[in-house]
Amino acid sequence: MWLYRSVPLENAQVVIRPPGQLGTSRRIETIVVQNTLLRTASRRVIVSGHPYTVQVAAPIGEAVESLERFAWSLVIFIPVILLASSAGGFWVSRRALRPVDQITESARTISIQNLSERLLVPQTGDELQRLSETLNGMLGRLNDSVMRITQFTADASHELRAPVALIRTTAELTLERLRQPEEYERALKEVLTESERTSRLLDSLLTLARGDSETATLDFEHLYIGDPLKDAVSEGQKLAADKRIAISCELANAPLAISGDADALHRVFLILIDNAIKYTGVDGEVLISVRQVNDSAEVTVRDSGIGIAKSDQPHIFDRFWRADKVRSRETGGAGLGLSIAQWIVSQHRGAITVDSEQGKGSVFRVAIPLWSASPSELSN
Repeated sequence: MWLYRSVPLENAQVVIRPPGQLGTSRRIETIVVQNTLLRTASRRVIVSGHPYTVQVAAPIGEAVESLERFAWSLVIFIPVILLASSAGGFWVSRRALRPVDQITESARTISIQNLSERLLVPQTGDELQRLSETLNGMLGRLNDSVMRITQFTADASHELRAPVALIRTTAELTLERLRQPEEYERALKEVLTESERTSRLLDSLLTLARGDSETATLDFEHLYIGDPLKDAVSEGQKLAADKRIAISCELANAPLAISGDADALHRVFLILIDNAIKYTGVDGEVLISVRQVNDSAEVTVRDSGIGIAKSDQPHIFDRFWRADKVRSRETGGAGLGLSIAQWIVSQHRGAITVDSEQGKGSVFRVAIPLWSASPSELSN
């Protein structure tokens, strides 16, 4: 029995399912009626104890056709869109990475022969600019290192050439003919002197090379800075005896404890004392003192020698540098002592400075950070 049926459903003769064929849930179906695709929704309801069917229907042919047209559009246009986006992405990436290509080409042209050249820095304000600036900074540091190594090698070769040539010449001349025993003895003494000088030079070169490669290690321990200083002063007094140079040492009122390598510090103090003796005239004096300055133990070596010109002072810690090369060679120096001293002091986290005036002597100061410890800890 029909209670109500709309005109389209009546005209289309849409089949209505009786309540007995429906469950408690809604039933949705797609049917074809008179070549028209319909979507129906049917539901069983109970009214006054009687079951009824409520059913609605709507044509979906146009929607299905639209979906089919959209599907075909995807099939056709997706490949075109992919190709276009790939081409566009390639063009954009090439344009964006063009500075990278320029940096790469510039980097390929740089070698050890032209480390002074630099990469092109794109003014983009982004990571590429920072990368280029960082790489240029690295090239600058490498160039400085290579220049130092080149200069060091050239200076070392020059310094070694003279003693080797002298040893060879002395030996050749001595062997040219038979000589008296005293002549052989004199020649052997000259060879021994140059051999000792060469050995000292090689030892200094090895120390600096290990320091540059960071393979040299110091044996740090807790000690009083006055202990290695007193040993160095004792050796310096022997060196000063021939020139009648008076060496005096004034220690601090209380022992100053530091963390350091006793042998390395002894070498630093002996280098400074030896330099003071070399450049101080006969009957001169060298004054050595130790005191506490803030949180550091400061050792001062003061001489009454020839002094150092202001223009020369910035270079005295450079390797193989000597203000008077002739005088230095006569005194046996190779220009490495102060470089070694500076490296050892830097390993102790300290500082070495100079204050000098030509004709009025020099003052070298070595400052090493103090280590707070009780005397019982150091004695153990």
